[in-house]
Amino acid sequence: MPRSRRISWLNYPHLVVAQANGGARLFSDEDDFRHYLMLLRQMVRDHLLRVYAFCLREHEVRLVVRPSRLMLSRIIQRLHGKHTARINQKCGRIGHLFRGRFRSIVFNDNMLIDVVRSVHLWPVRGGQFRRPELYPFSSHGQYLGMSTEHIDFISTKEVLEQFPGDSETKRRAFSRFVESVALEPDDFGIDELMPGIGGSIEQSKDLLAKANLTIRPIKKSSVATLAERTTLLLNISLEQLIGTTRRQELVMARRLLATAAVLGAGRTVTEVALFLRRDKAQISRLVAQGMDLMQNNEAFSLMLESLKAKGAIN
Repeated sequence: MPRSRRISWLNYPHLVVAQANGGARLFSDEDDFRHYLMLLRQMVRDHLLRVYAFCLREHEVRLVVRPSRLMLSRIIQRLHGKHTARINQKCGRIGHLFRGRFRSIVFNDNMLIDVVRSVHLWPVRGGQFRRPELYPFSSHGQYLGMSTEHIDFISTKEVLEQFPGDSETKRRAFSRFVESVALEPDDFGIDELMPGIGGSIEQSKDLLAKANLTIRPIKKSSVATLAERTTLLLNISLEQLIGTTRRQELVMARRLLATAAVLGAGRTVTEVALFLRRDKAQISRLVAQGMDLMQNNEAFSLMLESLKAKGAIN
Protein backbone atom coordinates (compact mmCIF):
# COMPACT_ATOMS: atom_id res chain seq x y z
CA MET A 1 0.00 0.00 0.00
CA PRO A 2 1.56 3.39 -0.96
CA ARG A 3 2.56 5.83 1.75
CA SER A 4 0.19 8.68 2.47
CA ARG A 5 1.36 12.09 1.33
CA ARG A 6 3.13 14.09 4.03
CA ILE A 7 1.64 17.56 4.36
CA SER A 8 4.50 19.96 5.01
CA TRP A 9 5.50 23.41 3.74
CA LEU A 10 8.32 25.87 4.11
CA ASN A 11 7.81 28.80 6.50
CA TYR A 12 4.99 27.18 8.47
CA PRO A 13 5.39 25.87 12.03
CA HIS A 14 5.32 22.10 12.48
CA LEU A 15 5.15 19.75 15.43
CA VAL A 16 7.51 16.80 14.93
CA VAL A 17 7.23 13.59 16.96
CA ALA A 18 9.72 10.75 16.48
CA GLN A 19 9.96 7.55 18.51
CA ALA A 20 12.65 4.94 19.07
CA ASN A 21 12.58 1.72 17.10
CA GLY A 22 11.55 -1.23 19.25
CA GLY A 23 13.55 -1.34 22.47
CA ALA A 24 16.24 1.06 21.26
CA ARG A 25 17.24 4.11 23.29
CA LEU A 26 17.64 7.39 21.46
CA PHE A 27 19.83 8.77 24.25
CA SER A 28 21.77 6.75 26.81
CA ASP A 29 23.71 9.53 28.53
CA GLU A 30 24.09 13.31 28.65
CA ASP A 31 26.57 13.33 25.76
CA ASP A 32 23.95 11.79 23.47
CA PHE A 33 21.46 14.52 24.33
CA ARG A 34 24.05 17.23 23.78
CA HIS A 35 25.12 15.73 20.46
CA TYR A 36 21.53 15.81 19.16
CA LEU A 37 21.17 19.42 20.27
CA MET A 38 24.49 20.31 18.66
CA LEU A 39 23.20 18.93 15.35
CA LEU A 40 19.96 20.89 15.74
CA ARG A 41 21.89 24.04 16.60
CA GLN A 42 24.04 23.73 13.49
CA MET A 43 20.94 23.40 11.31
CA VAL A 44 19.64 26.65 12.80
CA ARG A 45 22.98 28.32 12.05
CA ASP A 46 22.75 27.02 8.48
CA HIS A 47 19.34 28.74 8.22
CA LEU A 48 17.54 25.48 7.47
CA LEU A 49 14.91 26.02 10.14
CA ARG A 50 13.91 27.85 13.29
CA VAL A 51 13.35 25.90 16.49
CA TYR A 52 10.68 27.12 18.90
CA ALA A 53 10.68 24.24 21.34
CA PHE A 54 12.08 20.78 21.97
CA CYS A 55 11.85 18.04 24.55
CA LEU A 56 14.10 15.00 24.28
CA ARG A 57 13.28 11.80 26.13
CA GLU A 58 14.98 8.42 26.12
CA HIS A 59 12.50 6.88 23.69
CA GLU A 60 10.90 9.89 21.94
CA VAL A 61 11.62 13.42 20.76
CA ARG A 62 9.20 16.30 20.24
CA LEU A 63 10.18 19.40 18.29
CA VAL A 64 8.39 22.57 17.22
CA VAL A 65 10.15 23.92 14.14
CA ARG A 66 9.67 26.12 11.08
CA PRO A 67 11.59 24.85 8.00
CA SER A 68 12.90 27.60 5.75
CA ARG A 69 15.34 26.35 3.10
CA LEU A 70 14.78 22.60 2.87
CA MET A 71 11.59 20.58 3.18
CA LEU A 72 10.98 19.24 6.66
CA SER A 73 11.42 15.61 5.63
CA ARG A 74 14.94 16.26 4.33
CA ILE A 75 15.90 18.22 7.45
CA ILE A 76 14.70 15.54 9.87
CA GLN A 77 16.23 12.75 7.78
CA ARG A 78 19.58 14.54 7.91
CA LEU A 79 19.28 15.25 11.64
CA HIS A 80 18.21 11.73 12.61
CA GLY A 81 20.55 10.08 10.15
CA LYS A 82 23.56 11.74 11.76
CA HIS A 83 22.32 10.98 15.26
CA THR A 84 21.66 7.34 14.34
CA ALA A 85 25.18 6.98 12.91
CA ARG A 86 26.66 8.22 16.19
CA ILE A 87 24.54 5.97 18.40
CA ASN A 88 25.10 2.91 16.22
CA GLN A 89 28.86 3.42 16.24
CA LYS A 90 28.92 4.11 19.97
CA CYS A 91 26.76 1.11 20.93
CA GLY A 92 27.98 -1.32 18.25
CA ARG A 93 24.50 -1.66 16.78
CA ILE A 94 23.14 -1.59 13.24
CA GLY A 95 19.81 -0.70 11.69
CA HIS A 96 17.21 1.96 12.29
CA LEU A 97 17.28 3.88 15.55
CA PHE A 98 13.99 5.71 14.93
CA ARG A 99 10.73 3.83 14.32
CA GLY A 100 9.22 4.30 10.86
CA ARG A 101 8.47 7.76 9.54
CA PHE A 102 8.42 10.61 12.00
CA ARG A 103 5.04 12.20 12.61
CA SER A 104 4.50 15.84 11.67
CA ILE A 105 1.58 18.23 12.05
CA VAL A 106 1.59 21.60 10.29
CA PHE A 107 -0.40 24.40 11.92
CA ASN A 108 -0.90 28.16 11.84
CA ASP A 109 1.02 30.68 13.94
CA ASN A 110 -1.96 31.41 16.17
CA MET A 111 -1.58 27.92 17.66
CA LEU A 112 2.19 28.15 18.24
CA ILE A 113 1.99 29.13 21.89
CA ASP A 114 -0.24 26.15 22.78
CA VAL A 115 1.98 23.64 20.99
CA VAL A 116 5.13 25.02 22.67
CA ARG A 117 3.42 24.80 26.06
CA SER A 118 2.42 21.19 25.48
CA VAL A 119 5.96 20.16 24.49
CA HIS A 120 7.38 21.78 27.63
CA LEU A 121 4.81 20.08 29.87
CA TRP A 122 5.48 16.57 28.56
CA PRO A 123 7.85 15.48 31.42
CA VAL A 124 5.52 17.01 34.04
CA ARG A 125 2.37 15.39 32.70
CA GLY A 126 4.23 12.09 32.54
CA GLY A 127 4.83 12.33 36.29
CA GLN A 128 8.65 12.47 36.19
CA PHE A 129 9.07 16.13 37.21
CA ARG A 130 7.05 18.60 39.25
CA ARG A 131 8.01 21.66 37.19
CA PRO A 132 8.99 21.84 33.50
CA GLU A 133 12.15 23.88 34.12
CA LEU A 134 13.58 21.03 36.21
CA TYR A 135 13.89 18.81 33.15
CA PRO A 136 17.29 19.61 31.58
CA PHE A 137 16.66 18.48 27.98
CA SER A 138 13.80 20.80 27.17
CA SER A 139 13.72 24.37 25.85
CA HIS A 140 11.54 25.63 28.71
CA GLY A 141 14.49 27.04 30.66
CA GLN A 142 15.47 29.19 27.68
CA TYR A 143 12.04 30.84 27.76
CA LEU A 144 12.52 31.63 31.45
CA GLY A 145 15.94 33.23 30.88
CA MET A 146 17.88 30.26 32.26
CA SER A 147 20.28 30.49 29.35
CA THR A 148 22.71 27.65 28.69
CA GLU A 149 25.11 27.43 25.77
CA HIS A 150 23.73 24.25 24.20
CA ILE A 151 20.19 25.65 23.80
CA ASP A 152 20.95 29.23 22.75
CA PHE A 153 19.44 28.60 19.31
CA ILE A 154 15.80 28.61 20.44
CA SER A 155 13.52 31.28 18.89
CA THR A 156 11.50 32.53 21.85
CA LYS A 157 10.47 35.97 20.58
CA GLU A 158 7.29 35.00 18.70
CA VAL A 159 5.83 33.25 21.75
CA LEU A 160 6.95 35.71 24.43
CA GLU A 161 5.70 38.72 22.44
CA GLN A 162 2.17 37.48 23.02
CA PHE A 163 2.49 38.61 26.64
CA PRO A 164 2.64 42.29 27.71
CA GLY A 165 5.40 44.02 29.66
CA ASP A 166 9.17 43.96 29.75
CA SER A 167 11.28 40.85 29.18
CA GLU A 168 11.12 39.60 32.76
CA THR A 169 7.36 40.18 32.97
CA LYS A 170 6.85 38.27 29.72
CA ARG A 171 8.85 35.31 31.06
CA ARG A 172 6.87 35.17 34.29
CA ALA A 173 3.59 35.38 32.37
CA PHE A 174 4.70 32.58 30.05
CA SER A 175 5.66 30.43 33.06
CA ARG A 176 2.20 30.93 34.58
CA PHE A 177 0.59 30.19 31.22
CA VAL A 178 2.43 26.86 30.99
CA GLU A 179 1.80 25.81 34.59
CA SER A 180 -1.92 26.65 34.39
CA VAL A 181 -2.64 23.37 32.53
CA ALA A 182 0.09 21.17 34.04
CA LEU A 183 -2.43 18.78 35.59
CA GLU A 184 -4.25 18.10 32.31
CA PRO A 185 -3.52 14.89 30.32
CA ASP A 186 -0.58 14.88 27.94
CA ASP A 187 -1.44 16.04 24.42
CA PHE A 188 0.20 17.89 21.54
CA GLY A 189 -1.50 21.23 22.16
CA ILE A 190 -3.64 20.77 19.03
CA ASP A 191 -5.96 18.17 17.59
CA GLU A 192 -5.44 16.96 14.05
CA LEU A 193 -8.19 18.19 11.78
CA MET A 194 -6.97 15.50 9.39
CA PRO A 195 -3.66 13.62 9.19
CA GLY A 196 -0.84 16.17 9.08
CA ILE A 197 -2.95 19.32 9.60
CA GLY A 198 -3.64 20.68 13.08
CA GLY A 199 -6.40 22.89 14.41
CA SER A 200 -10.09 23.42 13.79
CA ILE A 201 -11.64 23.94 10.34
CA GLU A 202 -11.82 27.70 11.01
CA GLN A 203 -8.17 27.89 12.14
CA SER A 204 -6.90 25.83 9.23
CA LYS A 205 -8.83 27.11 6.21
CA ASP A 206 -5.70 28.40 4.49
CA LEU A 207 -3.82 25.15 5.15
CA LEU A 208 -6.63 23.09 3.66
CA ALA A 209 -6.73 25.37 0.61
CA LYS A 210 -2.96 25.15 0.18
CA ALA A 211 -3.15 21.34 0.32
CA ASN A 212 -6.10 21.41 -2.13
CA LEU A 213 -8.22 19.60 0.44
CA THR A 214 -11.78 20.16 1.52
CA ILE A 215 -13.68 18.95 4.53
CA ARG A 216 -17.03 17.73 3.27
CA PRO A 217 -19.96 17.52 5.66
CA ILE A 218 -20.69 13.83 6.04
CA LYS A 219 -22.81 11.70 8.27
CA LYS A 220 -20.24 10.41 10.73
CA SER A 221 -20.48 7.08 12.48
CA SER A 222 -20.41 7.49 16.24
CA VAL A 223 -17.52 6.05 18.19
CA ALA A 224 -20.00 3.66 19.83
CA THR A 225 -21.16 2.40 16.42
CA LEU A 226 -17.58 1.91 15.28
CA ALA A 227 -16.79 0.09 18.51
CA GLU A 228 -19.71 -2.27 17.92
CA ARG A 229 -18.55 -2.97 14.36
CA THR A 230 -14.98 -3.51 15.59
CA THR A 231 -16.01 -6.01 18.26
CA LEU A 232 -18.11 -7.97 15.75
CA LEU A 233 -15.27 -7.96 13.23
CA LEU A 234 -12.70 -9.21 15.75
CA ASN A 235 -15.05 -11.41 17.80
CA ILE A 236 -14.41 -9.71 21.12
CA SER A 237 -16.72 -8.09 23.67
CA LEU A 238 -17.20 -4.38 24.26
CA GLU A 239 -16.00 -4.87 27.84
CA GLN A 240 -12.72 -6.32 26.54
CA LEU A 241 -12.30 -3.43 24.10
CA ILE A 242 -12.77 -0.78 26.79
CA GLY A 243 -11.01 -2.71 29.55
CA THR A 244 -7.43 -2.42 30.72
CA THR A 245 -6.16 -5.80 29.52
CA ARG A 246 -3.14 -5.34 27.27
CA ARG A 247 -3.35 -8.59 25.34
CA GLN A 248 -1.94 -8.06 21.88
CA GLU A 249 -5.22 -8.68 20.07
CA LEU A 250 -7.08 -6.21 22.31
CA VAL A 251 -4.47 -3.48 21.86
CA MET A 252 -4.79 -4.05 18.10
CA ALA A 253 -8.57 -3.72 18.39
CA ARG A 254 -8.25 -0.37 20.17
CA ARG A 255 -5.74 0.74 17.55
CA LEU A 256 -8.17 -0.21 14.79
CA LEU A 257 -11.05 1.62 16.48
CA ALA A 258 -9.00 4.78 17.09
CA THR A 259 -7.67 4.84 13.53
CA ALA A 260 -11.08 4.20 11.98
CA ALA A 261 -12.79 6.81 14.16
CA VAL A 262 -10.26 9.63 13.65
CA LEU A 263 -9.14 9.03 10.08
CA GLY A 264 -12.19 7.33 8.62
CA ALA A 265 -15.15 8.85 10.44
CA GLY A 266 -13.80 12.30 11.29
CA ARG A 267 -14.19 11.83 15.03
CA THR A 268 -11.87 13.70 17.36
CA VAL A 269 -9.16 12.22 19.52
CA THR A 270 -11.08 13.56 22.52
CA GLU A 271 -14.24 11.62 21.59
CA VAL A 272 -12.31 8.37 21.25
CA ALA A 273 -10.44 9.01 24.51
CA LEU A 274 -13.69 9.51 26.40
CA PHE A 275 -15.20 6.33 24.95
CA LEU A 276 -12.15 4.15 25.67
CA ARG A 277 -11.58 5.85 29.05
CA ARG A 278 -8.00 6.80 28.21
CA ASP A 279 -6.11 10.07 27.85
CA LYS A 280 -5.75 11.83 24.52
CA ALA A 281 -2.03 11.13 24.26
CA GLN A 282 -2.70 7.38 24.31
CA ILE A 283 -5.29 7.74 21.55
CA SER A 284 -2.95 9.92 19.47
CA ARG A 285 -0.29 7.21 19.74
CA LEU A 286 -2.79 4.54 18.67
CA VAL A 287 -3.74 6.60 15.61
CA ALA A 288 -0.09 7.24 14.73
CA GLN A 289 0.61 3.50 15.01
CA GLY A 290 -2.46 2.81 12.91
CA MET A 291 -1.19 5.15 10.20
CA ASP A 292 2.06 3.20 10.09
CA LEU A 293 0.18 -0.10 9.87
CA MET A 294 -1.99 1.23 7.05
CA GLN A 295 1.20 1.56 5.01
CA ASN A 296 3.05 -1.55 6.16
CA ASN A 297 0.58 -4.16 7.39
CA GLU A 298 -1.81 -5.79 4.94
CA ALA A 299 -3.93 -7.43 7.64
CA PHE A 300 -4.59 -4.09 9.35
CA SER A 301 -5.45 -2.46 6.01
CA LEU A 302 -7.91 -5.27 5.27
CA MET A 303 -9.64 -4.73 8.63
CA LEU A 304 -10.07 -1.04 7.83
CA GLU A 305 -11.39 -1.94 4.40
CA SER A 306 -13.90 -4.26 6.04
CA LEU A 307 -15.20 -1.41 8.20
CA LYS A 308 -15.35 0.76 5.09
CA ALA A 309 -17.31 -1.88 3.19
CA LYS A 310 -19.89 -1.94 5.98
CA GLY A 311 -20.34 1.83 5.59
CA ALA A 312 -18.88 2.65 9.00
CA ILE A 313 -16.06 4.84 7.65
CA ASN A 314 -15.13 6.68 4.47
